Amino acid sequence: MLVATRLTYRINRFEILAITIATVLSVAVSAAVVAWLTQSGYTTCRGDEFGNLEPRCLNMSAIGEWVLKIDRVSLSLVPIFPFIAGLILGGPLVAREIDRGTARLAWSLSPSRLRWYVHRVAPVLVVLGATAMMIGVVADRLLAAMITDEDLANSFMGFHGRGVLIATGTLLIGATGIAVGAVLGRTIQTLLLSLVLGGLLLTAVSEVDQKVFLPAETVVDASNNYSDRNLYIDSRFQLPDGTLATWEQLVAIDPSVMENGPNYPNVALMIPGERYRAVEGREALAELGIAALLLVAGAVVVMRRRPG
Repeated sequence: MLVATRLTYRINRFEILAITIATVLSVAVSAAVVAWLTQSGYTTCRGDEFGNLEPRCLNMSAIGEWVLKIDRVSLSLVPIFPFIAGLILGGPLVAREIDRGTARLAWSLSPSRLRWYVHRVAPVLVVLGATAMMIGVVADRLLAAMITDEDLANSFMGFHGRGVLIATGTLLIGATGIAVGAVLGRTIQTLLLSLVLGGLLLTAVSEVDQKVFLPAETVVDASNNYSDRNLYIDSRFQLPDGTLATWEQLVAIDPSVMENGPNYPNVALMIPGERYRAVEGREALAELGIAALLLVAGAVVVMRRRPG
């Protein structure tokens, strides 16, 4: 296994080093940003009614704006990481060897194509999972340093852009590239198709959760006080007896609203922030499940693929 891992590293050395170095640099810069914001207390600075900062903040306002800008830019780049890392490492992994013909030679020498496949895939998945998890944790800390008064463990702020979903999303994109590469055997075509298919799969997981599962878990919020900590799902009109109705249902119940307008309170259906971990965990498991199915599909294709 060690020899196979070393060989996989040599074949994919450029891609592995690129992703690893980028991750290390990102972690280092983000750690410096989080440390400065935490120790300086700059995010707690408030201006008076004329916009003047309190004295303790004046001396660090210039650097503080730059640090916050770096924080925001870093957070905006995090959702791109699963596509970059997953495609760079997963896309060419099998496709390139089939494209160049080295896979045929390896299959003629190896007693098991499945072992060849596992030896190629396993080390790359470890790199993908480890680097993506670091990026996810970094994103969580960057957001926490910028919004100090929010308990992110119980908040949907930055949902899909931090934490474990960055890791599982990266593995899903990587597995998509591996499976598509096993089918197509062409590197460029694999990258393009995997980009589209991987994006659709990530979107599908989120959409299915929000359209199928989450509506049954919503609570009614009639306060009209929107908060990013809660996950907004939909809105309804609330009748005097407490019944919730869509606009179409309301028109059927009270046709006068077509002329007079709805004289009923509009309430929000939302998932409280305290449910964040449960929702995050469910989507993470779904992404891991799809990734596992794609990897199995890739293995089946490799074992049944014609040598020529």
